[in-house]
Amino acid sequence: MVTTLAAVLRELEVARVQDVTVGMRRVTLTGPQLGAFDTASDGGGVTVPAFTTPGFDDHVKVLLPSPGHDRPVLPVQEEGRLDWTAGGVRAIHRDYTPRRWDARSGELDLDFVDHPAGHAASWVGTLQPGDPAWIVGPTLTASLPHGVDWLLVAGDETALPAIGRLLEELGPDHRAKVFVEVADADHEQVIETQADVELTWLHRDGAPPGSTDLLPRAVTSTSWWQGQAFAWVSGESSMLRPIRQWLKTEHGLTRDCLDLTGYWRRS
Repeated sequence: MVTTLAAVLRELEVARVQDVTVGMRRVTLTGPQLGAFDTASDGGGVTVPAFTTPGFDDHVKVLLPSPGHDRPVLPVQEEGRLDWTAGGVRAIHRDYTPRRWDARSGELDLDFVDHPAGHAASWVGTLQPGDPAWIVGPTLTASLPHGVDWLLVAGDETALPAIGRLLEELGPDHRAKVFVEVADADHEQVIETQADVELTWLHRDGAPPGSTDLLPRAVTSTSWWQGQAFAWVSGESSMLRPIRQWLKTEHGLTRDCLDLTGYWRRS
């Protein structure tokens, strides 16, 4: 089930920056605007709800400064919505999965894949504790379907924050078959889970991201467990097509048991 959440612009502060692996950097954000707040200091602005992220593959928009600028263009908060074109310039943003949200400590973790030419990766590379950061969302959240017997989960590095969060949140009554494509063994992560998980790491070993069929071949050649499956697959767009076709034609998965999302496209 998909639920709509309020679109809220939040100004936060970088608490920590750390490298999870050689290819993944984690930024921890904090700040009073993760709670409910009024957009005007005198209390006469728009009152917005506290931050929430119920779903493992929720997305927040991270607002990025344009080249040569220190601060991003910001949308204007209105009642229940944002005006993205106020001032005539639309904000630059990228979508990221909340890797961890701790409401008690007020900390939000976002993981960034290190793309040498990526605008977001360049920005993250300059961050220091105390720096400001702005996010919007999540504006949509989805829950896992009820009545499934097991999960088929697959993705590349860009899907790893969602996959890691999913595995950590699954209870002992869940079963999951998981495939993750990364550059090499140095990019693997330690992920704790209570679930019964069969996790397979796939290594490109020097091939560029999105240039191999490692993930489609691994998924479509795996043994199929008994019972009703739910499939969640994300990553480079072109690798989704053979997986989607295999899931629909070979195993008859219907739309309510399929969630395949292209996070990026190799060009």
